[in-house]
Amino acid sequence: MKKKLLKAFVSTMALSGALLVSNGVTAGPTHVSAAVLNAPISVYEVTASVLNVRSAPNTSSKVVDTLRKKDQIEIVKFYNASWAQIKTTTTKNGIAYVNTKYLQKVPTTVTTKANLNLRTGPSTKYKVLTVIPKGAKVSFLGYQTEGKTQIDYKWAIVSYNGKKGFVSTSYLNMK
Repeated sequence: MKKKLLKAFVSTMALSGALLVSNGVTAGPTHVSAAVLNAPISVYEVTASVLNVRSAPNTSSKVVDTLRKKDQIEIVKFYNASWAQIKTTTTKNGIAYVNTKYLQKVPTTVTTKANLNLRTGPSTKYKVLTVIPKGAKVSFLGYQTEGKTQIDYKWAIVSYNGKKGFVSTSYLNMK
């Protein structure tokens, strides 16, 4: 089972460019699709004791593998608000699905391009919590969602000096 997991799930450390397997062993870079490269931050950690990896995005589909708590995986894309697609070697087509309820975004540090308002919501209409100075490091926690399935890449959820809020991604260095 460990060998299967080691072989199947590779997580991308977005800012360093290194690839890690779920047990922490470092491997060399490999070719990945443009869709993955365009998603600058896509590493998630499993929060459940055991997470079923399924052949289709529903609970009645075949379980093709399992992940354990603290395993890190790369999300290729979100199927909907409840399911995410991942790469695997355990299925013929190389893809599988996990329930997003049991995943947590791995915080990543990004810097600001200019002084930036940290707001209580994803719009300039929301109250400013604080102003983050140009060049400051913030923890990127994820993108704002529109409805149940759409991701709004214009607004990010970040943490800065103990405060969580929303910032415009136009003013973040995401690479």
